[in-house]
Amino acid sequence: MKNFYKKNNLTPIINVSGFMTKIGASITNSKSIKAANEIFTNFVNIDELQAIASKRISKCFNTESAVITASAAGGLTESVASMMTGNDLKKVFKLPNTSKMKNKVLIQRGHLTNYGAEVRQGIELSGAKILSCGLRDSCSIEQLEKSLSKNKQNIACAMYVVSHHCSDYNAVEISKFLKLCKKYKIPTIVDAASEEYMEEFFNIGADIAIFSAHKFMGSLTAGILAGKKKYVKNIYLQNLGIGRGMKVGKEAIYAAIIGVENWYKRDWKKEINNQKNILQFWLTFLAKEKFKGITYEIIADPTGNKINRLRVHVDSKISKFTIQSLSYHLEKNNPAIFVRDDLIHLNHFELDTCNLKKGQERVVMNELKKIILQLNSRKIKNNISQKEYSITSNKEWLSWLN
Repeated sequence: MKNFYKKNNLTPIINVSGFMTKIGASITNSKSIKAANEIFTNFVNIDELQAIASKRISKCFNTESAVITASAAGGLTESVASMMTGNDLKKVFKLPNTSKMKNKVLIQRGHLTNYGAEVRQGIELSGAKILSCGLRDSCSIEQLEKSLSKNKQNIACAMYVVSHHCSDYNAVEISKFLKLCKKYKIPTIVDAASEEYMEEFFNIGADIAIFSAHKFMGSLTAGILAGKKKYVKNIYLQNLGIGRGMKVGKEAIYAAIIGVENWYKRDWKKEINNQKNILQFWLTFLAKEKFKGITYEIIADPTGNKINRLRVHVDSKISKFTIQSLSYHLEKNNPAIFVRDDLIHLNHFELDTCNLKKGQERVVMNELKKIILQLNSRKIKNNISQKEYSITSNKEWLSWLN
């Protein structure tokens, strides 16, 4: 590992943030790598390969069909586009011009989240218009039904986002959302890119659901869109229009098939036991060190994945440094340690075990201790505010190649 980073002049990274695109999202599994290598040197009929992917993947998901896209984000845009065009090729060619089409996408306001890019923008790239319902922090079943009833003639589809990015939003529960949309004959899209329990979305009635082939399943970067055959067929037609710029390669299609099949053969007992061992090591380490102002607890994944994480709280009045300072210096460390910081404004971050390589759980704790000691001695900046922390990412984007 060290040789790879040194040879390519890259900063070594230890990932305790989960499946984050910014740092490569996931470790590709060996079977998907082998599958990609098998197909690289061969020509195939892409339509034929996609049909095979549909058959094999939909069997795993227990649904009618599936299609592979370049990414889950691209799949979001293509799935919305398909709900407006149906199988009318003239409409496919016309996008993103949606005049004289049903072009509204109903979505709860709190689901217009940012996952590294805006869900709103992903929808609007298709030419669709947003119809948001509910309030900034909640949506009721009554508000949802009012929006459906009032606008049903113009709604192309409804979207539900399952993500930790909107887990603190008091949304209408997904099964109730899908049931109500079905009552009004509105097709539904579930954006579940970072979820592992794929088949469950079809059990509760999703028409289309979007997953990442890369994150949990560890395949090459790709999106998997699955669900009702009539809708999947219309998604595939987007390759003749706006989907052309989001096309997926043969290697990602074939690797996704293998990635999904491999996922459903996993040894869950072994995976969960490994997770428990790492978490216990962290708990024991922190209990022994007794860092002032730092408390910690085990937290279950908010969207139902089989993941528990270590949540670390910092009371700056006692610790004499902010949690933003701790997170910032961990990331700027060598090795860089990326924590799960989407709720850091609440004075905590989380450590995820999913992408750790053997022995890295020890490195994380040793580097954490080193940085805490430096913060305590004020050798490094210890008072980074939430405002400073929030603008760091934008500064890095704007300074790229400077």
